[in-house]
Amino acid sequence: MPPDRQRDEASRYLRDPRQIRALAHPARMAIIDALASGDELTATECAAVTGLSPSATAYHLKLLERYGFAEPAPARSDGRDRPWRATNRRTSFDLESSTPATAAAAAAVALAFLDGSRTIAEEFMAAEREEPAEWRDVAALANTDLWLTVEETRAVAAALAAVVAPYRDRTLGERPDGTRRVRVTNMVVPHPR
Repeated sequence: MPPDRQRDEASRYLRDPRQIRALAHPARMAIIDALASGDELTATECAAVTGLSPSATAYHLKLLERYGFAEPAPARSDGRDRPWRATNRRTSFDLESSTPATAAAAAAVALAFLDGSRTIAEEFMAAEREEPAEWRDVAALANTDLWLTVEETRAVAAALAAVVAPYRDRTLGERPDGTRRVRVTNMVVPHPR
């Protein structure tokens, strides 16, 4: 990480290429995304998200546990279901990219993240007409190219993050009636030189 870059205390800094690559696998990204909702899910419930068998999904959950991205949650009331949860839903990942191996792994994670967000947007837009009236036309897409210094770019990214911060920690019991999961993607990316 460049010395002038300050790390947010909620960020998790990953240096190990294996740990970074653990994030990049499509099934593991889907599991991380599902658990980031705050829900506690079993391997069978995660399998519905990954499209894999429950046993294959359990393998990915155990790998995510090994690298600190997921952990077993308390057993459900029947004692048979073993749910999983995100270790920290608020954690963002600051990926080391100073070596070729870590740079390639970090790029794979970023591209997989963008692909996942794009898929969510495409699915909503394709079926928007089938949404309840109050949810139609809520998707907002905007691009704005700005001429910014490094400091201004960091300030814009921080301001965008601050807008969503009050809504990030809602647990299942704290969600107001009528809520649904909404993907908000902030992308602050300099144009290539």
